[in-house]
Amino acid sequence: MYERRRDGPLYARTWDAERRLWRKRSLGHRDRPKAKAFAHELHARLVQGTEDVRKERTKLGSLFTLYLRHQTPTKCETEQREDRRRVSLWIRILGTEREPSDITLREWQRFVRDRTTGAIDARGNPVPPKKRRPVRARAVERDCVFLSAVCNWGTRWRTDGRYVLQENPVRGFPVPREKNPRRPVASEDRYERTRAVSDQVAMTVRWNGQPEVLRSHLSELLDLANLTGRRLSSMRMLTYADILHDRGPNGSLRFRADADKMGYDSVVPMTPGVRSVIDRVLRERLGIGNTPLFPSPNDLGQPVSRHLCDKWLREAERLAGVEKLDGRLWHAYRAKFATEMVDVPDRVLAKLGGWKAPRTLDIYQQPGDDVMLEALEQRRVLREVQQ
Repeated sequence: MYERRRDGPLYARTWDAERRLWRKRSLGHRDRPKAKAFAHELHARLVQGTEDVRKERTKLGSLFTLYLRHQTPTKCETEQREDRRRVSLWIRILGTEREPSDITLREWQRFVRDRTTGAIDARGNPVPPKKRRPVRARAVERDCVFLSAVCNWGTRWRTDGRYVLQENPVRGFPVPREKNPRRPVASEDRYERTRAVSDQVAMTVRWNGQPEVLRSHLSELLDLANLTGRRLSSMRMLTYADILHDRGPNGSLRFRADADKMGYDSVVPMTPGVRSVIDRVLRERLGIGNTPLFPSPNDLGQPVSRHLCDKWLREAERLAGVEKLDGRLWHAYRAKFATEMVDVPDRVLAKLGGWKAPRTLDIYQQPGDDVMLEALEQRRVLREVQQ
């Protein structure tokens, strides 16, 4: 019997001679006499052969199934696809009949090595040596963090009156980190040059089976990205019902939980600039209710896809003659918004731009030379106080 921290619950640890490892479980309380009594009872049952140290252990397959059924649906569409992809990856690496507590540090390190070198692909399939391509540490980190997150979730989820897992078996395992992450920030010059040619990017819409070439939604989406700093999905999935005309002097926009990572509906007041973008949309195409503000050209009842928006932006950047940013497309404008608002309190900025936690802003805020020079020029001189 032992404790991890002074104010935490007590744990029981039992040796599995067959697997040569410790089986751990949380007792869920701090009552020491009760814990001692439990230890004596468990020892007696083990000696008598009426207790199995591996009794009722959750298999990895069951853990992943529960996570996909109960936790994955709470995420946006893109994250749901990534969850399913990562489950396939880890099942191919570890199998479905393994117990989570059997995962070893050696297996973890081998996965990191194989994934980083490209020996296995994003779904865990082996890759021939001639076709292998190294994978950046950031991608490997996300796959590792996912498995740890699933195990952490299992320690909080109950089935049949008991927690799915007693503890996270990969807690403390080293996770690869990107030493030089690619985090480019779009400049105002880049935005202006791209915006100037955005109306030249067209889309083909079919009316009653007849194709018609129209201006794409790129200019409005680009303006919203620059003015609100929101994710592409939260903008492209806006509906007419999300325009709250009577809330605030210019109205407000509601970014729904199912289209964002906030986990709840977020309402942000519109500035005059954002209001003019919305008015431009309303003048071109009227709608009501849950009709998409930016409909897909192939299905007017569905929002435009992320892939088509990416294609439009790449085409506009090509027409504008701006250099491609390495590692970011729409997120570069999200980083621009966060960097330009660096003087705003983090809690307020996180609410405006849709960041779940203020600490995430460290990834997006990249102060340039002008910002750092201004800060140096405002440096205060520290003097001793005369008594």
